[in-house]
Order: sequence, then structure tokens, then C-alpha cells
Amino acid sequence: MKTYTVHQDYFAENNSVIDVLHLDDFVDAAKYRVDNACINIGGWQSWNPCTEVFPGKKQPRLNCRLIKQWNAYLVFPQSGHKPSRNIVLGQFVTYLRWNDLYLVFASVGNVNGTLPPVQFVFNRSQNTVSFEICDKGNNWKTGDVTGRIEIFIAQSYFECKDKLAAIFGKEHFNSVNWLGKNPAGWESWYNHYANINQNLIKEDLKKLSGTENIISLGNYSSKIFQIDDGWEKALGDWQTNLERFPENFSEITSEIEKDGYIPGLWLAPFIIDSRSKTATEHPDWLLKDHNGKLVPAGYNPLWGKDGTFYCLDLSRDEVIAHLDSIMESVINKWGFRYIKLDFLYAGMLYGNYAQQTASYKLFTRALKTITSRTENKDGKPVAYLGCGCPFELCFKYLPLSRIGCDTYEKWKNPMMRFLRWNGRNEAYLNVVDTLGHALWDNTIFINDPDVVFVREENCTLTENQKLLIAGINSMFGSQFMYSDDPGLAGEPEKLLTQKIFDFIKKYDEEEFGIKQTSEDIYEIFSKSGKYKGEVNLKTTHLKMSERE
Repeated sequence: MKTYTVHQDYFAENNSVIDVLHLDDFVDAAKYRVDNACINIGGWQSWNPCTEVFPGKKQPRLNCRLIKQWNAYLVFPQSGHKPSRNIVLGQFVTYLRWNDLYLVFASVGNVNGTLPPVQFVFNRSQNTVSFEICDKGNNWKTGDVTGRIEIFIAQSYFECKDKLAAIFGKEHFNSVNWLGKNPAGWESWYNHYANINQNLIKEDLKKLSGTENIISLGNYSSKIFQIDDGWEKALGDWQTNLERFPENFSEITSEIEKDGYIPGLWLAPFIIDSRSKTATEHPDWLLKDHNGKLVPAGYNPLWGKDGTFYCLDLSRDEVIAHLDSIMESVINKWGFRYIKLDFLYAGMLYGNYAQQTASYKLFTRALKTITSRTENKDGKPVAYLGCGCPFELCFKYLPLSRIGCDTYEKWKNPMMRFLRWNGRNEAYLNVVDTLGHALWDNTIFINDPDVVFVREENCTLTENQKLLIAGINSMFGSQFMYSDDPGLAGEPEKLLTQKIFDFIKKYDEEEFGIKQTSEDIYEIFSKSGKYKGEVNLKTTHLKMSERE
């Protein structure tokens, strides 16, 4: 294992490209080259596609030509390269794989410090890897450490995973240890989306506790009941919408805890609707570019004028104080102890900050502030779930994180595929991302793969697809979430629930690895050597068997 420390004097003139390494510095270049390797692309944030890019293939596109606001989601900030058949881009932790040989590049500048996020640029024709960093606005001095890259070779999947665990350590997991080995729960999003209200949420809580469903019947270390988007007055106005939730949230959280669940709440603290009360009263809080125009953070037809929403200027002390007051209300006034922090990538968007510096420094300060409460006023522990979060800057503060795009109650999403958008919500793509980040589970993150589906109503997933999703989530994720209407669990749902439980019970004590053998085919193998299997995303089957 080798630590490659990068200093300011390595910088190219454009102040972003750091040094270029040739692969023959690490492996036998006659046998192992970039152009004949499978390249795992890691990902910039939670929704980035993560898979192995096979030789001669182009990685999934990162931008969207039709909806430009979505380009803020997946494109590494300050990137000087675009993917092509010759150039493959990866971020944070990525590797080259030749059969069972792994050459791993891991940016570790944030393990014991705060350094810019890193993008790896693999050049197939030149057999090189170069590094880019997101440092715009920073004032470097000659000799400053600008990046730390761990580079190592592993001879197997599990050796690779063990080495990653050694690099990143276990200390950052301490904040969520209280959730136990297998936390699980229910969340409102995929059943109701934003169409929620107090009566609906209370009815779901009653059904979850009073009916036989995959959460009430499961033997989980902790159980969560999470209210998702739709409760707030407006994006950026993080007070309850009294027309939907007339009762004080503290009354609802008390009922949730009384029923044995941890109260959870969704919010997106770094983004804002320009029509919100907060934006109207504090227009200077919204981040602008150097031409005085608002910096778009994304597009959602439910939010913002014409669907465009924006981000806050995290360099302003009053904005940080505002965010801190929101978390104080959520945790100590309302009583939520599981906080889903979404759309966090927006905090890394560059603009004409009130205080000129680099976005990664501002992001880290804001993230430390909003995750600073590890206990509530009564001494009960608090956990945070990251979503849409820049992986490299978040793992220390958000060890429990989503590691893929949103799932969907359909295997494929035709409209988003028509738009050629690779950050789309889709069950198929969500499974691909979960498998692509399998090495990260319990080494860098406590992987949250998103929800499983059991329901028949308002869901086109086949039984095979539901079993595949549940199986992959249980083997390569550490949180098991569900979002159906628990009161609609009829006989087919109960039979499927039992099949899922039988699968989880059979393989619960095993640790599994994977190897991608083609675009949609993966081999599965247990560390003990007892089990093997195959995931086929074309036929949507997961098959497991004992080794002979």
C-alpha cells in the first residue's frame, strides 16, 4: 500500500490537474493496462451511476441535454474532462480490475483532515491516471498538501475490502452504532410521494404497528418511522405546513416512539425555492454567480419557479446560524432522532460567495454544523442519513448514506430513459448502483440501498424483481427500508414477505462479494466459501446455491 501525497508545486497552470501517473509504476504494463481493465467509477455523489466500465465501453453519461439544471447533480464540480471512449472518470474511491486483481485509488485527504474532493481521470490510450481536485477559490501556498491518495493492489475482492476498511477505519461509524447491526424501517415517499398529511401519516403508523408486514414481523436491531417530503411549508421554509399538519410535530413523534419506532424526518437544508418566505425576506442568502444571477441547483416541477430551485450561500454566518436553528427545532423541539439530509451536493456548487474561499471548506463547515447534535436534549441518540451527498466530504459525518439513485415501483423508467438521464429514479439502475458500491458497505459507509417493495397495488415489479431487490439490499446494504401501505398486505404480500425473510435468515451470517462478468451479469460468492450465486439483471433473477 502506498500513500501518494500531492503538494501545491505539482499543480498545472490551470490550478486543477495534479500530476500524471503511469500504470507501469504499479503493475506489469505488458499484462495490465487501462484499456484492458474493468474500471469501477466510484461516483461523485449518491445519485452518480456506479458500475464497472468494461474495456472499449463508454461510461454512463453524466449530463442531460434537455434539462440543463440536472447537470449540477452528477458532473464533478470543476471538472476539466468529459467521459469518452478514451477517457473514464471516477471519484473518491475507484479501481481497475483484471479478473481478480484490483488496483485501487482512494482519496483519503478527508480521513484526518479537510482537503478538496478528487476526480480520477483514466486515459486508455496513454495508460495513465491523473487527478483533478475541486479547489476553486482556495489560496494555496507552495508546499501545501492538496491531496492524499492511497494506492494499493489486492488479489481478491475480500482483500480489497479489508484494505479499504483499514484505510478508512471504524471510528466514523460510532455515531450510528446505536442503531445496531440491521436497522430497518418505513418511510412515506414511495407510497405517497409528497402527498402526505397528518391523518395519513398517523394512519400509516397505526397500520405499521397493527398489521403483519415486513417491518412489524422482522427481527431488526432498531425500527424507524420516517416522514418524507411534503410536510414542510415550502422548500427553504422548514416549518410545518399547518394545512397538512395542524398538530405540533412533537405530538406525532411521541406517538411514533410510543409505538416502538425512532421518529424520522426528511429535509433538504442547502436548497431553496426563490418564492419561499425565507428567500423573500433574505434574498442575499441565495448564492449568485459573478454576474449576479442565481446559481441553479436542480430541477423539480414541484419546487421553484418553472421547476428550478437554488442553493444557499454557505459562506454567510447568518445562513449557518439559520441552518443550526432548523436542526435545533427538528431535534429538540419536535423530537426527531433520525434525520434524512437530502440534496446535499448543492452545498458544493460554486458562486460569488460573500466570503471568498473554496466550496469544499464551506460545505464541510455547514455539514459539521447540521450534524453536530449526536444526542437530543433528553440524552437520546440522534442519527443522520445522507442522500444526494458528496461521498468524499460526507463519510465522516454521514456514515449512514444512500449509495445509489432513487429506486422506483417500476423496473425501468421509460420517460427518464427517453431523456437519457443517468441520475434517474429506477429500480434497475438503483440495483446497479448498489452492486457497484458493494465494497463500500461497512468499510466506508453503512450502505443504504433505498427501499424494497412488497406491495401489488401501484407497483409493476414482478415477484422475481422484488426478491432480487430485497436479496441484493440484504447482502450488500446495511439498512432495510420499506415504503408500502402496510394496511394493504394481503395474502400475496404475506407470502412474498416470508420468502424474503427466509432468504435473509439463510444468509444472515455470511459476508458476500461480487464480480461483474458482463454489463448485467454478476457472480456472487460468500467469504466462507459455502455459497455462490448469480445476479442476472436482464432476466431479473437472483440465484443462489451451495458450493459442491
